[in-house]
Amino acid sequence: MSIRECVEYVQVRGTCISTSMIAPSKLHVTVVHQFGLPNQHGIITCDNFLLHLRFDNKDDHIVHVWAQEVQNEEVQYCTVA
Repeated sequence: MSIRECVEYVQVRGTCISTSMIAPSKLHVTVVHQFGLPNQHGIITCDNFLLHLRFDNKDDHIVHVWAQEVQNEEVQYCTVA
């Protein structure tokens, strides 16, 4: 059994994203256009989720993303037009 079979996913702006930091989703770098640019720590706050983004070392077109649900109501949310 693969670890990816046990991972939960959430929908953020029409994209399925893993909730596990051990098995992040591999996505094309253009998802940054949907979610916004990450801060200096590689975190994007979007649609009640913290998206942890890491660029792939070998392929410039791939990013590794995992989502963490935000419990605090005081967090500002991104708005990308």
